[in-house]
Amino acid sequence: MEDLESKHYQELMALKKEYEEFVYIVSHDLKSPLRAIANISSWIEDDLEGNDNAEIIANFSLMKGRVARLESMMNALIELSRVNRLELDQYEVSIPELVKECAAMATTTPNVSFHYRIEIEHEKVTTLAKKLEKVLFNLIENAIQFHDKDKINIFIEIIETNLAYEFAIRDDGPGIPEAVREKIFNIFYTVSAKDLVETTGAGLTICKKIVKLVGGTIELVSGEGSGTTFKFSWPKEIVL
Repeated sequence: MEDLESKHYQELMALKKEYEEFVYIVSHDLKSPLRAIANISSWIEDDLEGNDNAEIIANFSLMKGRVARLESMMNALIELSRVNRLELDQYEVSIPELVKECAAMATTTPNVSFHYRIEIEHEKVTTLAKKLEKVLFNLIENAIQFHDKDKINIFIEIIETNLAYEFAIRDDGPGIPEAVREKIFNIFYTVSAKDLVETTGAGLTICKKIVKLVGGTIELVSGEGSGTTFKFSWPKEIVL
């Protein structure tokens, strides 16, 4: 039995090494040619300055947009691979202040209103603050980015239990169809087409990996047409 467990562990470590080598190749060997394509297309655009062919101009713009998207996806893949290794310092942070800072960072338009319900006894906690910030920012940004109304309402709830802080990020947007909910945490998956909403589709995957790293849980609660709620728990004590 022990030999079998040892064999499975070695196979797992080998797969992990292969994955890390793949990410290294992506980050170093593919970025340079992508940047070269972007640069060359810009040079050609400069050479064509004064050309009034709208189709040519649109095609170059489309190509540069696709290259930028590929680079963003590669950066997201690299970030995902480093979740367990980077930003592992624990320091004291105010939970309410951190939430409101993340909300401010994620808001790029004046039509967003935040509504808070905070029921906690201990506002400050020593934790993986940068990781918590990443999860909060991604979930808030996601709620704003995929909203479909002129006026956006985001509801943020924080409840403290004996062992953890329980967070809920809710919006009053279109919600997520039940048929695709199982895919929502998959890398690069988006409900809306990437041509409609410019996103890598990696934010929720990164959130899930971070929450799993600290020993918490994350789930989607959504009814189509009635908004979306993401709930996650963040343990007060984190042992890596």
